[in-house]
Amino acid sequence: MGKYVTKNQKEDEKRVVSVRIRRPIFEAFKGASIAAQEYGYSMSLSGVFETAMEDAILEFKEISGLDYHDIEKTNLDKKWKSQYKPALKSSTSKSRKRDK
Repeated sequence: MGKYVTKNQKEDEKRVVSVRIRRPIFEAFKGASIAAQEYGYSMSLSGVFETAMEDAILEFKEISGLDYHDIEKTNLDKKWKSQYKPALKSSTSKSRKRDK
């Protein structure tokens, strides 16, 4: 890809999740996050939550043998390609007609 144009990835799409976390844990995380900045680090709740979800998916994969992350990623790739494949074909054919 080019320097300024990047390919959009369906897997990069974000979802908003609402969870309830016990107050002492939340306050401790908030304090640790602020302190981490003083040491040149960063902690984000979304990063921790996403990593925890990935770990849980891997843990279940070890139990069941089913890789739900791979299954979902494959499904998203198929949807993404089917959504943009017609647009790519039409823009390619239009540019070929202009070149003639």
